Amino acid sequence: MIVASTLSVLGFFLTAAVTQTKGLRLGGSILIPTLVVYALKDFTTLPVFVVSTVVAYLILWQAKERTLVYGRDEFLVALAAGSLVPIAGYFLLLTIYPAFLEVNPLVFVGSILPGLAAYNVAQTKPEYRRQDLRYTAGLIVGLILLGAVLINPWTARLLGDATPLVLFARTSDIAVLTGSVVEGFLAPNIAIRTDIVLFFVVGMALSELVRREFGIRIGIISMALIALFSLVSRWLLVLFLLSFVVSLVAVWIVHRTTLLYGRVLISIGCGIGTLAALGFATQLPIIRGFSALFVGVIAGVDAYAVHVTPPLERRQQPFLAVAVFLGMLLLLRVFIDPFRRGVLQEFTTVHLLIGSAVILVCLGIAYRLRIPKPDDEDILSASVLSGGDG
Repeated sequence: MIVASTLSVLGFFLTAAVTQTKGLRLGGSILIPTLVVYALKDFTTLPVFVVSTVVAYLILWQAKERTLVYGRDEFLVALAAGSLVPIAGYFLLLTIYPAFLEVNPLVFVGSILPGLAAYNVAQTKPEYRRQDLRYTAGLIVGLILLGAVLINPWTARLLGDATPLVLFARTSDIAVLTGSVVEGFLAPNIAIRTDIVLFFVVGMALSELVRREFGIRIGIISMALIALFSLVSRWLLVLFLLSFVVSLVAVWIVHRTTLLYGRVLISIGCGIGTLAALGFATQLPIIRGFSALFVGVIAGVDAYAVHVTPPLERRQQPFLAVAVFLGMLLLLRVFIDPFRRGVLQEFTTVHLLIGSAVILVCLGIAYRLRIPKPDDEDILSASVLSGGDG
């Protein structure tokens, strides 16, 4: 986890630097670091990512040409299109070669990367696209080469078992290639089933519904992932909360002292969240290095979401996040049993009723704190274009 986190943090900070100095999008704030770790762990990631991104871009282009899709809907179309190839290919291989395919508990994190990249390419002005692609490819290749240098037998002996295994595990392609495999404990993978796929779809839909209804960000897939991680290990939930607090404070300080914002601040927040997760993971009984790494990334993304929410509307944010998280947790618990360290080891009607009551209370408080917005008729009547006083 130490080398994986180092590469991720370096990737986040380089992304922030290039975005700030060159104004490029680089496929999104989380793309480069996440893709690099995936690619080092599984070499097939890069070709699958390239094909999926091309497919997502073509589908998004056709959607924009043939429909009235725009704005936020473009982003959702790109995410859905980009996930077609990796998820469909995953289930196809699982059916044909069930003994060959390794189950990846974070396949859904990886599946949003092609859509994210395709959307950002589409949003980049045509005259800057080649430059953007060159910088993106250069950073990815450079970090992968750096990872190949760092993953060696010497660092394996020095760092391999100091933290939960990620890139030194026997399931890591780069470790096998360089002869740097560390024979340590590997936590069992989460079996990805059709009902869990549908669960993530529901989680994304609920997050988007909250954004459209309240205008508040809670992460497109954050609450669904944290709910899944909570059933895997309660310590991952603790790790998220601790890393989130650190990221939130750091994002506020960075913005206040430097006035950095937008994609630059997201990258910085994710880098700090990853560092915080690494530090806390060494003190907590965390056994899942890959999951812990991405918990730090999620903490950084959510910290930025809180930071950019206006102060009055920010009062609703924790209640909406808790409501969606609990809803996802209860829904997922119906279909799967928790791991030994997961929450809700026992699940009865009482748990369901209490959880549902908390959800209703949180939603009620959020609606009560909601700031009423003027309707379209009020805006038009006040506009100078319609003879108003605007």
